[in-house]
Amino acid sequence: MAATKTRTVEQLVAEYAEPIADAVGLDVDDDDRTQDGFTRLLSDAADRLPAADCTREWLEEAVVALGALAYVDTDTARQAVLRRVYGLLYEAKSDLESC
Repeated sequence: MAATKTRTVEQLVAEYAEPIADAVGLDVDDDDRTQDGFTRLLSDAADRLPAADCTREWLEEAVVALGALAYVDTDTARQAVLRRVYGLLYEAKSDLESC
């Protein structure tokens, strides 16, 4: 069986901060590259989208999941949360790029 890829918040930021921010007209600064800053960036990006937009829902779910990282106590649980966030941000980025 293949090993599961280890995910990090830093990888999330590197892959998704710029494209998501650019798509909604936000700038990314150094603070946005921290976990708290990235969470705020995603929340701000979601606020720029219509309430009924599924992309907004994906971003809001990613914000909640990132907040949950503070409460997980095992690496397995942390990886499960990060995989969930990756999936949500993949969908959001794809939708934003296609608009």
